[in-house]
Amino acid sequence: MKHETYYCLVLSESQARFLATSKYGIDRMKALVSLIGESSTSYHEYKKKGFETYVQIGQVVISEVELSRLWGCDRKTVSRVLDTMNELELVTTEQNNRTSIHTLLCVSAWYINGQKILNPFYVPMKDRFPEDNPPANDNAVNTVADSADSTVNPAQSEQNPAIVSEENVRSGQAHVEDDGRYTSDNAASGVCQPEGKKEIETCHSMRDQQTDRTNQLEKK
Repeated sequence: MKHETYYCLVLSESQARFLATSKYGIDRMKALVSLIGESSTSYHEYKKKGFETYVQIGQVVISEVELSRLWGCDRKTVSRVLDTMNELELVTTEQNNRTSIHTLLCVSAWYINGQKILNPFYVPMKDRFPEDNPPANDNAVNTVADSADSTVNPAQSEQNPAIVSEENVRSGQAHVEDDGRYTSDNAASGVCQPEGKKEIETCHSMRDQQTDRTNQLEKK
């Protein structure tokens, strides 16, 4: 069973008006649809006597002589229609001495057998009118990112000395806390920096116990 091909056609008001009317006995919409039908949906090599190139998705290689037969009009009419299509940015046309390469700009994608094929030459609206799409709040984004990435908030560290920075933990140094607990360096040496009488007695007891253990080892 043959599946129907769908394509996404994006037109401006001026482009739609041009295609909706006919002149010189040619149906402009029919002419565009024929180009879309002949356009490539895959990247492949194209060869013709004395000419070869690589055709990309969204391109069609066809001469004005062939288009005049396809559209049922003379070459002069084909040339006029193509010139206006180029001016309105429906297509872009590159000509050489052998043929013409037409690139579709108004088709964003094709759907063929359930597969979506994007047109690399289509320019999305957000890129056409960037002024209508204000950038995100960089400050807000950076604030969230900094908050998520950092282990400790420096502002909080200043307000609460109990918070120890990761850098100080690695270096073996910690901040003295308000409640009289000792630093990591002093804890390792058995020396405390307490504030109250009870804390002084505790530190003295710890130091005496360490001295007794040292003397017992020396006696042995």
